[in-house]
Amino acid sequence: MSSPYLIPLSDTTVNMTNPHDPQDGRSKYRFSTVPPSSIYTFSHVFPRNTSQSDFFTKTTLPLVQDVLQGQNALLFTYGVTNSGKTYTVQGGNEKGAAGILPRSLDVIFNSIEGLHGDGRVRIPNLPLQIH
Repeated sequence: MSSPYLIPLSDTTVNMTNPHDPQDGRSKYRFSTVPPSSIYTFSHVFPRNTSQSDFFTKTTLPLVQDVLQGQNALLFTYGVTNSGKTYTVQGGNEKGAAGILPRSLDVIFNSIEGLHGDGRVRIPNLPLQIH
């Protein structure tokens, strides 16, 4: 079994090492121009056990709130096939597994009720209860 090649160091950094074949120690995929170990910094690194709710709250809810205030927003997903994009966007069938799309729609449609004469929309209180 090979060791992980992306190791979270904090909530903003990961250490990436070149994956090796456990049989002979050589690079498992291709020769890389990346040094044997590199540290990368991001705005936020989410561990594997991050819930759909936490991910939505930290990434997408601020965008939805901006849209409800009349600003433009864009959420772009990118990744290799079978990396979890569809699950993150759509979610699963289990309780609490709704993805960012149904959660966004829930916030938007629950905010429509709060429309005022000045065209502004109220933002619902958190936490979201999506089933």
